[in-house]
Amino acid sequence: MSNRKITFGIVLPTRGILFSGSDPRKDVIELSRLTEEYGYDGVWAGDSILAKPRLDSISVLSAVAGATEKLKLGTSCFASFPLRHPILLGYQWATLDQLSGGRTILVVCQGTPTQHGPIYRNEYDAFGISPKEKVARIEEGIEILRKIWAEDNVTYNGNIFRFKNVTVQPKPIQKHCPVWIASNPRSTGELEGPPGNIEANFDRVGKYGDGWMTTMVTPEEFREDLDKVLYYVAKYDKPKSDFKASLYYNVNMDDDKTKAGDQSADFLLKYYREDPRGILDKWVAFGNRGEVSIKLENFVNAGVQDFNIRFVAWDQIGQLKRFSREVLPSFI
Repeated sequence: MSNRKITFGIVLPTRGILFSGSDPRKDVIELSRLTEEYGYDGVWAGDSILAKPRLDSISVLSAVAGATEKLKLGTSCFASFPLRHPILLGYQWATLDQLSGGRTILVVCQGTPTQHGPIYRNEYDAFGISPKEKVARIEEGIEILRKIWAEDNVTYNGNIFRFKNVTVQPKPIQKHCPVWIASNPRSTGELEGPPGNIEANFDRVGKYGDGWMTTMVTPEEFREDLDKVLYYVAKYDKPKSDFKASLYYNVNMDDDKTKAGDQSADFLLKYYREDPRGILDKWVAFGNRGEVSIKLENFVNAGVQDFNIRFVAWDQIGQLKRFSREVLPSFI
């Protein structure tokens, strides 16, 4: 196992609670408090407005900020970034950074391709935004956030966004508020879709991101992709030592591996509305302590520095307690 410090965060079930019937105060606030008590690095909230309904990520993280003291507060990932105006988002996120004492990490992404189904296209149609603008909106949006967080009287002339003499207050507490990019160009579909433009994606991560988050890869694929990402980080004269490589990964712990697999499949089917069994073994560590630990260790050896763990199970607190007791001590 690598000697490099590995950080762990827990993904809050902000969508799962809509079909599990659980109390969000328990599976969001109480779960976050327990996550801090167990010594995790952070909590993460997914984001989607219409396509995959859930609690709003900024509102959730604001509530968690008031209930915790040390946890990093991140998005995994902020799929509505292309739909939100960066001035308004920058104002909201700076406020969150202020209220949390400088604990935020904004992870942006393109979200599910609109050609994947009408529900994803409808989200863009409802906002009057062309899906063809996604990439430009991400790139310009990140540039704008960094400018309005650092400067006053900002003027910007992009292909999408244009404005003059804008000053946003408050500024974030963090002098360089981290913005990561979530990208999985090997599969840009909801569960397992056609590959994206790998080189262009990794170039974008290296140019605009302070970190990279990915998912649904084997350890070998992660290592190969990380090498490419770091090539582009260096290309843009950014220090590799400051760049964070993160994996969004699913876990279900049960001594009965068949039961763990079945519950994982049920959870993911309700979440994505597609049968996940074809990618279950690749995307989920399920079973007992040894079975879960060896999968995580393989990713650590492939270069993962940070895990965002989502429990694909109905008993979120029970899973957190077991994972914290049986698996976490081996990695931190």
